[in-house]
Amino acid sequence: MNAQTRWFPAIPGSLPEIRTFVRDLAGASGLNGDDARDVLLAVSEAADNAVRRAGASVVGVTWEPRDQAVLLTIEDDGVFDYDGASVRPLGLPLLFGIADEVQVRPGRPTWPGTVVRALVRLWSTVPDVLAPSGRPRVLLVDGDRFSGQSLAAFLHAEGYEATLVTTVAAAESALESPPALAVVDLLTSRGEGTRFAAEARTSGVPVVAVSAIEPAAGVADAYLPKPAHPLRVLAAVRDLLSPDS
Repeated sequence: MNAQTRWFPAIPGSLPEIRTFVRDLAGASGLNGDDARDVLLAVSEAADNAVRRAGASVVGVTWEPRDQAVLLTIEDDGVFDYDGASVRPLGLPLLFGIADEVQVRPGRPTWPGTVVRALVRLWSTVPDVLAPSGRPRVLLVDGDRFSGQSLAAFLHAEGYEATLVTTVAAAESALESPPALAVVDLLTSRGEGTRFAAEARTSGVPVVAVSAIEPAAGVADAYLPKPAHPLRVLAAVRDLLSPDS
């Protein structure tokens, strides 16, 4: 698919058309589930800012496919009046939450036209990378899907088979086929991650706990303060699974 751009009148009646435009392109690009929902919401909010608060006459949306990613551009010919906004805009915070890269050129009275560009990785189109034969499977339990996906991709690149779940209920189901090790954010499912970590250890699965607060004894085999750099997580995984290497 080539880059697609559409310009819309900066009126509230255009917002449903913008959502339809983005939804159709997301489907054609293979984006689905939570990824599609988040991108649609972020673009909708950015367009809403232009329509309702920027004094713009037009708003443009560009969808440019990249390698397992999409570059989104939302632009208008107005100047956003943040101080005069009655409702705090959500578009930019959402984009920063889901995008790998975000660039913003704010419009000014002397230079009208705000441009927002966001590079969003399409996780639903990234093929699984199978671990080499004999390498262990790592279970990642993290309620933050974005950080969990990033860590899973990193461990895949290091040759591990990484499975991400975002709830403790899903993690408990995953124990039916025990992984070699679990990396658990203890705050997952409103703190139920602590209980799961202890349960996993009881089942014989080593646990690397990630938390802002150090867990009590017996909850985990290793602890990393949050946020934990992927290299530190990798080192902890290797120490527990291959202590003599």
